[in-house]
Amino acid sequence: MTQRIRRTLLLLLPLTLLLSIHARAVATDVPYDSEPGVYHIMEAEEDALVPKTGVYVGQFSDVASDQWFYPYVSASYEYGLIRGRSADVFDPGANITVAELLTLSARIHAAYNGDAIPAAAEGEIWYTPYIAYLTAEGAMDGTLTNYDTAATRAELAGIFALSLPEECFDARNAALVADAYDSGDYITDVDEYTPNQPQILWLYGQGLLTGTDRTGSYWPDKPTTRAEVAAVVTRMVDPSLRSTLSWEVLPRWSVAGTTLADLVAAPKEVTDAPYYDDKAAVDALVRRMLASGDHVIALHYPQPLTQTDAQTLASVFTARVKSYCEQMYNAVLCQRYLRSGLATLTFYATACADSVDKTRSDELEQYREETMARAIEVHDMLWETGQLSEDMSQYEIAKVYYLWLCDHCEYDWAGADDDDSISHIAYSALIDGKAVCDGYTGAYNLFLKLEGIDCYALPDTSIRHIWTVATLDGTEYHIDTTWGDQTGWVDLHYFGMTEAESRAAHQR
Repeated sequence: MTQRIRRTLLLLLPLTLLLSIHARAVATDVPYDSEPGVYHIMEAEEDALVPKTGVYVGQFSDVASDQWFYPYVSASYEYGLIRGRSADVFDPGANITVAELLTLSARIHAAYNGDAIPAAAEGEIWYTPYIAYLTAEGAMDGTLTNYDTAATRAELAGIFALSLPEECFDARNAALVADAYDSGDYITDVDEYTPNQPQILWLYGQGLLTGTDRTGSYWPDKPTTRAEVAAVVTRMVDPSLRSTLSWEVLPRWSVAGTTLADLVAAPKEVTDAPYYDDKAAVDALVRRMLASGDHVIALHYPQPLTQTDAQTLASVFTARVKSYCEQMYNAVLCQRYLRSGLATLTFYATACADSVDKTRSDELEQYREETMARAIEVHDMLWETGQLSEDMSQYEIAKVYYLWLCDHCEYDWAGADDDDSISHIAYSALIDGKAVCDGYTGAYNLFLKLEGIDCYALPDTSIRHIWTVATLDGTEYHIDTTWGDQTGWVDLHYFGMTEAESRAAHQR
């Protein structure tokens, strides 16, 4: 036992009367400073800041051993910090008031310093001495006045961050929390406008908070509960109960975990009966499908469709989805229902179709996952090695990817005239290292979209070719990775073309 703990135990002996509780005490409508019951001093944990005053042996019927808050409620009972609502009810989900939190903070602060807090004088509100003590100690936020209202989780952080001095904590998570918060992937519901933001992050850093989900969400505006308070106060007084976070914080530039669906912005509105020449309506339906990770669109027209209608729809939607060729769909099957205006569009890749089921998607989905994984790997490698950096313009970033793709892929002359060749999708460019124009363009657009660069694929049916149109630093450019990689060296004439330059180049 350390010298500081021995000193604390000696100083706390008078205070245990304030912190302890008899197992038979009933406190449903009694504030926390009600008369203490029978108590006894127990051996503290090795590094505990206060002594135990009781033994928890399952007194509370509403605190099961398999519930997350069990170790904290039992510890709060043993440390004499929070009593039950009655002899056998803790009421873990009940809200707790600001005054009750301040009282707990005052007791912890006084216990650590060996101080005694007098009981309320006759006619005085029960929590007045605790507020007066915290105020005198400079351990209370002077803006708090709503004592009798349910405390928010943000207020909990503001109150308990002042309960004990810094020397009581080890900042075990401080560096991780700083990196995680800065990444924008963790504690995302707390920002500079959140009350007590610094205190909230400080409590995470000390192992007093862990968050409500895998990203550490805090829910600052939500009322706090007795179970949540038990977790915080017991972690404060008993370092063995504090949490060491194991969050995996990726570098700010990493796109690990991104999916193909994440690369498409879902539209706000769609119509399920678009006119065939309404490009915006058709595009909205395609984007909704892609953003949801689906490969089927249902249409509902007011009148039955003809076979010609079905063929037109298939053609229109095929042309549209090819502008998103990084998604690797290049064909559409339209199935119509004879006595209604219902139609189903199924998107697929010709390389993954067979004679029995042209829209079989299992193989394509595997290809899509592997392609995305490879694109993420390349993206993160280029950033990690410094080939891409935050001081680069979008134009410069796009050029790095242009050079990389041309260096790592070759044109598949054998697949050029085979519409069923896998070289027509980005999978072949990134996994096999060979492709034709739509494979090159799909892979390149995938890289750009991982960087948040707006781009689309532009087909030219007259020459059976397709290339990229990208907006770089506010200017639109045409970029043809395919033709830039057919001369034995990387030809930069096809990178960053104006529309006029592109038109002239593609008329040859």
